[in-house]
Amino acid sequence: MSEAKTNDELASKLRAVDAWYWAYYNNLQLQSGPFKMDGHEYQVDILRCDDREQCAVKGAQMAFTTNDIIKSVHGLIYGKYPQGVMYIFPSTQTVRRFSQSRFTPLIEANSFISEHIPKTDNVELKRVANANLYFTGGRATRTIEGTKKSSAGLKSEPVDKLVFDEYDEMDEEMVQLALERTSHSEVQEVSYLSTPSIPDFGIDAKYQKSTQNVWMIKCEHCGAETCLEIEFPNCLEELKDGRVIRVCKKCKKEIFSRDGKWVSLYPDRKKDLTGWWISQLNSAYVDPKKILEKFNNPPLGNITEVYNSKLGRAYIASENKLTVNDVYGVCSRDPMFKRHAGPTCMGVDVGRYFHVVIGSHPTSGMLKAIFMARVSELSEVHRIAKDFNVQCGVIDSEPEKRKARDFQDSEDYEMFLFDYNEFQRHAPNFDSKNGVVTMNRTELCDATHDLIVVPGRYEIPSRCEEVEQYAKEMANIAKVLDEDAETGSRRYKYKKLGADDYRHATNYMLLAAMRIGISRGLDGRKTKDAWDDSFEDSENISWMAA
Repeated sequence: MSEAKTNDELASKLRAVDAWYWAYYNNLQLQSGPFKMDGHEYQVDILRCDDREQCAVKGAQMAFTTNDIIKSVHGLIYGKYPQGVMYIFPSTQTVRRFSQSRFTPLIEANSFISEHIPKTDNVELKRVANANLYFTGGRATRTIEGTKKSSAGLKSEPVDKLVFDEYDEMDEEMVQLALERTSHSEVQEVSYLSTPSIPDFGIDAKYQKSTQNVWMIKCEHCGAETCLEIEFPNCLEELKDGRVIRVCKKCKKEIFSRDGKWVSLYPDRKKDLTGWWISQLNSAYVDPKKILEKFNNPPLGNITEVYNSKLGRAYIASENKLTVNDVYGVCSRDPMFKRHAGPTCMGVDVGRYFHVVIGSHPTSGMLKAIFMARVSELSEVHRIAKDFNVQCGVIDSEPEKRKARDFQDSEDYEMFLFDYNEFQRHAPNFDSKNGVVTMNRTELCDATHDLIVVPGRYEIPSRCEEVEQYAKEMANIAKVLDEDAETGSRRYKYKKLGADDYRHATNYMLLAAMRIGISRGLDGRKTKDAWDDSFEDSENISWMAA
């Protein structure tokens, strides 16, 4: 057998098992030009990695989506994914944009791919060799029975691989629905890709549990290894001529991203989740001087975008999210009360459990949570209200409005059903005739944020197991700037990061607090006539003024 023939056979075998080799030696053409290694050295190991579950924390425009498309198309052509691959994007508009502007040109520019794809006119479905490549949106299209979300696009045929692109923008219920598509697969590959947003949420939370692969650059002068993402901003140095260079953490000599390699900080986690982190600090196309300038002087004062898109770091300003320690900071020395002479206020959030928070006004301008619990039945909520002499309560009207209304009718104190109204502004609207109160969700969550961070406004019982759960749930939402992919409109809204029932119960308790006076305490003595509720009559002052 000739050497040339042997080499051809070897090359053919390599193309079948190595996505990077297949793309590189077929001279894959991208919109930006030929697929190449120079400036993209970090892509090689990612393209060759076939671990079942992977996540990538990335700066903007670091080619991770292109990477995964190359891997997926290669796997479809060579039969690795006989049941197909599904790409899930934040919205249907993103699906159309990607399919038409990124994927279709990729097919048309590369005959070694297009010969395996008979038609390209279907935006959401491509037939690649003998399997399907699906593109779908990750937002719920309808709600079942008031609570369970559903999406027809995520309930299609089974697949062998799922890719969640911009994972942080997706509804977690839709993610779980999509994961069921791989239940009947022997391959079961899942990739989570995203520019990070909020710490300990989404892609950041995934990466924290992963192998935490980082791009370590070896210094050609002293041999030390530097991860730019970890060492920033000390990894950048401005020279006398105005240039900014990447420098070794040890000797401070210039280093180059091409000299890097992937290093796992936690290699023992490989069996569970392989994670990658790389930012524009390692981009061959982004001047590090621009990154440093934007970090020091954020455009429009928006440092969050610099952290997320440039540095590939999760970040949120302290004024937009409570921490567990913020909540512990309002703990008093008092244990949880078991009863109270009243008057007290009550907030009830409805879900798997009824989350109940009881509050009182020990003095004017001070709200004190004296009891909190998770109970299974409304009869237990009724008992709690009696034990604490509740004068006013607010209960979530959803998801079971009829049960909430029946409970309201059974109580002998003032009880309101609550609905969030996104179009309402300023003070809450109490409709005593119909027993309903409404308010803007963002403004009400802002109010309970301020309740925690403004000194002297709020107290909760001393730290115990239930208070720890309360603190966790109070901190499980964050205020983010949300852009509607369909309309382009932007507004601030609170995003759920996990179980947040106690936050909403506190929201409702705060509303109920507006309808009660100063508490008498266990001895029954009333210290003042009423809590100042002058805010109810004016929109010109904060409705939370006391």
